[in-house]
Amino acid sequence: MKLPNSTARASSAVLAGALLMGSLAACGGGSSQAAAKADTSSLTLAIDSDSASFGFDPLRVSAAQRQFFEGLYDSLMTLQPDGSAGPGLAKDFSYNADNTVLTLNLKDDVTFTDGSKLDAALVKANLDRRSDPALSAYSAVAKGGAQEIISVDVVSPTQVALTFAKPQPGFEQNLASTTGMIVGKNGVADTSSLAATPDGSGPYTLDPSTVKGNKYVLVKNDKSADASKYAYKKVVFSVVLDPQARANALVSGQADVAMLTSNTVDFAKSKGVGVSQIGGTVNTMISFDKIGKTAPAFAQEKVRQAIQYAINRQALVDALHKGDIPAWNALPKDSAGFTKDLETKFAYNPDKAKSLLAEAGYPNGFEFTIIAGAQTQTDLQAVQKDLAAVGITMNVKMAASTDEAFAAVATTPLGYAPLNWDNPVGVMYGAILNGFTNVQKATDDQLSAATGELAAAKDDAAVKTAATKLNTRLVESGWMIPLYEALTNQGYNTKKVAQVKFAGTNAYPLLSSYTPAS
Repeated sequence: MKLPNSTARASSAVLAGALLMGSLAACGGGSSQAAAKADTSSLTLAIDSDSASFGFDPLRVSAAQRQFFEGLYDSLMTLQPDGSAGPGLAKDFSYNADNTVLTLNLKDDVTFTDGSKLDAALVKANLDRRSDPALSAYSAVAKGGAQEIISVDVVSPTQVALTFAKPQPGFEQNLASTTGMIVGKNGVADTSSLAATPDGSGPYTLDPSTVKGNKYVLVKNDKSADASKYAYKKVVFSVVLDPQARANALVSGQADVAMLTSNTVDFAKSKGVGVSQIGGTVNTMISFDKIGKTAPAFAQEKVRQAIQYAINRQALVDALHKGDIPAWNALPKDSAGFTKDLETKFAYNPDKAKSLLAEAGYPNGFEFTIIAGAQTQTDLQAVQKDLAAVGITMNVKMAASTDEAFAAVATTPLGYAPLNWDNPVGVMYGAILNGFTNVQKATDDQLSAATGELAAAKDDAAVKTAATKLNTRLVESGWMIPLYEALTNQGYNTKKVAQVKFAGTNAYPLLSSYTPAS
């Protein structure tokens, strides 16, 4: 999953955004970009999901929401334009000889919106929240996690030491995203307050004109020393769930930057907008139920494998996702764990699917329901036809509410969402093994072993071996049923915004990287 270099996961906010119905209306028609006067005081981003569906606690979300939350919060380390980690709230850092202790030297001039100051005690108070299972960003550092922190100690007012259960070289990378975001003293003391009010030290603050779930308005934070690094005085995140509506908003001038799906790129380009692209997002059906609680058939690995064989991925891409890549791998094509063997092993084969269903005790198929939204309905209807051809009845139900979309992880056996794999270990521990996609606590020894092996890998060869094992098992087990790898497309108004650049291989540009057109 193309996550920034962080202990991150694809959050349920992203999934719900993919499931929910409806969109913010945006008119179509001709482009108004040529006539638009560049406005360097404000930037409007049309995004595909509600980044603050859980409120304003940055530790409850993943790196998919990093771009939004980096406007409100600073991180201990900062994601750099090349994808590496640089100084943030921590000026510098050092490890002990065996990489089991990371010591951070903190800035001493940082003020939060509640008036509190950054110090080692505040960092400790934040990281000591790691036992809270609701904090997605801390999943891997909690007890039992792959990067477990066993203690956080105040060395001095400006120095804090993190002690790990086992060596963690390179852990500073994790602190450059939501895992490293620090909440102010009041927010830590009363975390419920973060549901409605952020408490950060970031370059922006939340403006009262914000309408939760619709638009989030950020204005420059005069107390932030780093605010000058951000070009725009005001940034508006406009939630537009429907892909065509986002493209229309960009073309009509309602948005300056928009997240585009591949099937709207040609339309946007034809209207004169710029488009920057990067690969690595795998649109995947995720088996929420591996124990048969919501649909008994899903307890059978052969049934989940049958679904792999039943889907004609090439036809799906040809019909609905021009320019994207059919995917039989859970991990993206440019990842260390990608293997063409899976393309052959799980090639479209409805007869094999029927045979596996019979072996699993379902010769006449079975029936289940999946929750859909505006962004996923068409894909799921195509998959529905493929599954029907092998005897599986998949009822596609449109989500009637946010609650129904969020509840789908526990009430339905299968979901569908875009996943980014920049940090496979963080994704596995934060979302797949321990996180929101596995609320029923299913286990798979091979997946756990491969994830642990990848976490411990110290060179490229070891990473490739472990990542390949992980990728292969995700598909063979049917925990992941990948459909296609999508290009991430950022459309932008060339009259107002300079070419959008990605941070290394990260699918979400840095908020600071948006600059006015020259």
